[in-house]
Formats: sequence, structure tokens, C-alpha cells
Amino acid sequence: MNSRNHERLWVKRTRQTAALGMNEAAFQMLSSAGRQHEFFKQIIPLLNSLRSYIARRLRVAFLSMKVRTPLFTSGDILDATVLKAYSEFAHKPKDLSLEQWLYQIANTILEKCLRERQVIDKRRRSLEVLRQTEIRTLEEEPITTDAEGEIYLAEDLDDSELPAREFNPPVDTSNPEEELEKKEDLQELFRALAHIPVTERIVFELSAVEAFPDESVAKIANVPLEAVPHIVRKVRTEILHELRRSGNGVTRRQRKTA
Repeated sequence: MNSRNHERLWVKRTRQTAALGMNEAAFQMLSSAGRQHEFFKQIIPLLNSLRSYIARRLRVAFLSMKVRTPLFTSGDILDATVLKAYSEFAHKPKDLSLEQWLYQIANTILEKCLRERQVIDKRRRSLEVLRQTEIRTLEEEPITTDAEGEIYLAEDLDDSELPAREFNPPVDTSNPEEELEKKEDLQELFRALAHIPVTERIVFELSAVEAFPDESVAKIANVPLEAVPHIVRKVRTEILHELRRSGNGVTRRQRKTA
């Protein structure tokens, strides 16, 4: 990331942090007064960066095949995050800013949703394997009826009596990444990120992409402060290695202008 982009992200981060901090007392009052609609109305416009962060984590989960089919969107996760903050505002940790707390909540909800989705997808894959096994069995010993409606194994009938039959298992054509990410260079980056352990990836994204200072990264990700710069350097090196290994060390834009 060049210095200009990082400066732009830092300015955006500083503004959002300040806006949430300035309004924290108002949000606490709305929560304690039971004014949920107004709470949502006032806080959601301040959370565009959090929504983008959630969307990136979902993209990486799809690309790493931790989940195969979406049951939720970044908006769903953001709404769940804000609802939890609204209902538990009185218990917000005193050592966390409102922004840090919201990112922590989002991470917790994301992990829970992704684990549940993985279980569902694993069960679905098992059913698909069973279904295809059954189909192969039917193809090996297909059952049909003769002209009088009597049931026979297909091998007992003349070929001329067999009805044309095809067994085509449903193909999962859903590829949310094709819709979520059109820019190929970013797609490559997300694929590289998918190989990074979750905690390290969170630290890297919060620091390099969200432009949080190390202190905030440590609090949100629950890692020691001194570990943050080490993890960021390690992940950056691993990403570059993965991009080069896959032949994507140079972006498509650079290749076109070369």
C-alpha cells in the first residue's frame, strides 16, 4: 500500500473514530432509554468502514472455501453487531472505545456465523456424496417398469422397453465471489489472505487495511501490543510469497502497462 493510500485510510479512520467517540454518550442514552430505531438511525451512517471490513472477511471465507453458500450479507452482520451493541451498551468494556468494541463484536458474530455455516456446508457435502452414491447405484442397477406397470430391474428388460433416463445431480453454480468482487487484483489478494490464520489475518487487516494504530489492533484482536508489528510484517511477507508462487506477484494493471 503506497503512502498516499495509507494516509487517506488514516484520515478516514481518524474521522470515524472521532465521530463515534463524540456521540458515545448519546448512543448510551438512546440504549438506556430503549430507543432502538433512533440508535440504529444515528450509528449506522458512521460505520461504513466496519461494513467494508465485514464484507472483506466474508469474501475471504468464500475464497478459502470455509463456507460455500451465503446465508448472510455484510449488512446482516452489521445489523447484528449494532443490535448487540444497543442491547449491551451498559456492559461495554471500559478499556475499549466504542469503535474498538464494535469491531470486537463484529469479529465474534462473524466467527459464530462462519462456524455455523461450515457445519451446514459440511452436512450438505455429505448429503451430496450420499446422493451421488445412490445415483451411481441406480445407474448400475436401474429400476423401471414394463408396459404393464410391473417393476423390474432394467437388466431384465429389452433395451427397446427402457425409457430414456438421465440422472443429473444438481450443480452448485452459486459463486458469491463473482458478484462480490469484480476487480481481479483484489481477488488475487483475497485468495492470498485466505491462506493466513484467522487471528493473524485480522491483525493484518486492522493495521494495513483499516489503518488502526497498533494499540487499537491489539485490543480488538486480543493480542499483545508488541506482537502486532511482527504479525503485520509476517503476513505481508506470506501474502507476497503466495502471490509470487501463484504467478500473481505483478498486478494485471502493471502487466498491461509493462
